[in-house]
Order: sequence, then C-alpha cells, then structure tokens
Amino acid sequence: MLLFVGNKVAINRMKNKGIFCLVLLFVLFSANALFAIERRDYFLKPQIGAWFGPVTPVGVTAESLEPNLGGGIFTRYNLPWRYLKIGADISYEFFEQERGVNKMHLVPIYGNFIFLFPFSMPIKIQAKLGAGSAYLHVQPADASRWDPIFVVGGEFSFPAGRFFNIGLRVDYIHIYEGHLKGSQVDGHIVNAGIALYFNLNIF
Repeated sequence: MLLFVGNKVAINRMKNKGIFCLVLLFVLFSANALFAIERRDYFLKPQIGAWFGPVTPVGVTAESLEPNLGGGIFTRYNLPWRYLKIGADISYEFFEQERGVNKMHLVPIYGNFIFLFPFSMPIKIQAKLGAGSAYLHVQPADASRWDPIFVVGGEFSFPAGRFFNIGLRVDYIHIYEGHLKGSQVDGHIVNAGIALYFNLNIF
C-alpha cells in the first residue's frame, strides 16, 4: 500500500514538472514570437522623413493669403511607452497675398508628441500635438518676426518595405499673434502632404 502511494506521489510530481516545463516553453515561445513581431514592426523604430504638399490658409487668414505648396523635414524618436514618440518638425511655406503684391515666407519650427493608435492592421494611424515658433518674413516691406505656434495633426501611413513607410499627413497650425500690440486676429494654416518615413533600424 505504501509503495503504491509512493509511486502515485512520484507520478504526480513528474506530471507537475512536465506541465511546468510545457508552460515555461509556451511562455518563452510566446515572448520570443512577440519580440520578433515587435522587431518586424519597423514603424516603431526612430524615424526621419520629409513631406511635400499644399499649404492652405483657412478662416480669416484665407481672406489675405492664397494657397500654395510647401514641404518640410521631420525626425521622430521612441519613448519607453511603445505607442508614444517625440518629434521635431521644420518646414518652409510661401504665400502670396490674394490682393496686392505682398509675399510671405513662413518657417514653422516645433516639437510634438506623436501617439500611435494601437490598432492591429497594416495602416498606422497617428495623432500629434505640438508647439513651437514660426519665422515670418513679409515682402516687399522686408519685415520679419517670430510668432508662437500651436500644432495639431494626424497621419496615416503604410509600410513600403523594411526601411520605408509612405503616408499622408494633415496639420493645423495656429499662429498666435496676441502678443503683438494692436493684433486682433491669429493666423490659421492647414498643411496636407505626402510623407516618406525612413525607419532607422539601429536597435
């Protein structure tokens, strides 16, 4: 009887060890698979890129300036939370007055937080929020100044290989002019463009 009980206990211990080993192997395999998936998701790597497209004054700004084309460059870096990045953007935009001969050169420079929506699909959707400053130069008055700006935007992109993504971005730039004496309105510009992201496979 004691021998039977002893054998039963030994068999149960062997089963428990076997189950433990299977669970451990499953956990290790799953972790390795998830790690491999994350490594293949090159969109989550640091990025540099460029965009080009229409720049459109809206609201009261559209009463003075005509739409035109613009472009810029940007960089992105990952934060510890995989769905959040920080970025820096600089662009060049040129506008002509709707009536008159004046021209305006605009160079927005700003930092931003970029949130990647955690959807499991090839198309990546991002939202961003940022702030910075814009250099304005007006001709023929030859007057220049820096104004604070606030930026909100969204981006859609899809992979075009291991190192590249192609996307569409739309940004709204609010040029704050309340710091100027006598200013009654702010500037409002919407940028839309095709973007090329270069994924830096450095990790």
